[in-house]
Amino acid sequence: MTEITREQLINILKDNLDYVLELSILKEPELCSKPVHKFGRAFADGKDFCLIYSEADDPEVIFASYNSGSSRKLEKILLEHKISRIINHGGNDGGESCESYYYNSRDNIGCTFKNIRLLTPDDKNLAEPESSHDYINIIFEDFIIDKIWHDCGIIGIFDDLNNFAGYLAYYQIAENIRDVSYIYIKSRFRSLGYAKKLLNYFKHKNISENNVSYYSCAADKASANLAESCGFISCAKRYEREIKI
Repeated sequence: MTEITREQLINILKDNLDYVLELSILKEPELCSKPVHKFGRAFADGKDFCLIYSEADDPEVIFASYNSGSSRKLEKILLEHKISRIINHGGNDGGESCESYYYNSRDNIGCTFKNIRLLTPDDKNLAEPESSHDYINIIFEDFIIDKIWHDCGIIGIFDDLNNFAGYLAYYQIAENIRDVSYIYIKSRFRSLGYAKKLLNYFKHKNISENNVSYYSCAADKASANLAESCGFISCAKRYEREIKI
């Protein structure tokens, strides 16, 4: 396979696809030059679409998110240029499917929220011990202590007795655009509307600070229903795969 740099790969895709966005979360939010709320236009117009980004812990892996119409074309480009092996998400050739949502309205800017706040370095060891899906103790250092992204944080929600019920982690993916990284509600607080309260708080925090709210990965029906219940608009049904370089 051909050795290729991230920059060369991006240029190849730009030369062959209609709509390619660069995005890095390696403290380089300026690399994403087009706002999230224009993603929908790329899909509505039937254009080829690809969003490229990499993770802080493994910059040599490229994630490519693309619409269904671009799947075969992307595969052909990678084969023609003999670009290193692809690691699919999921068990099919189309990669892992998920849906993206955004919210950019300026409505209800004066809403108030009860028992919700940004977590601080003093909020430690809040994870649910028996859960394998509660990552707060893992991500706490990145989002709260070291703040490895330019603008990131964890929003916590509590019950009326100040018991920690769940959280929403977010980070800035481009200028004036914040993305939901992860939402988790502890098991005994589920089905009580806590996730919706967190997402609404995130949305209205962004309204007051002149940011677009982005929910990049609604990977199942429950996540999609949550986003829609908070007024988010679908902007992309996309597929994702990793490209080793």
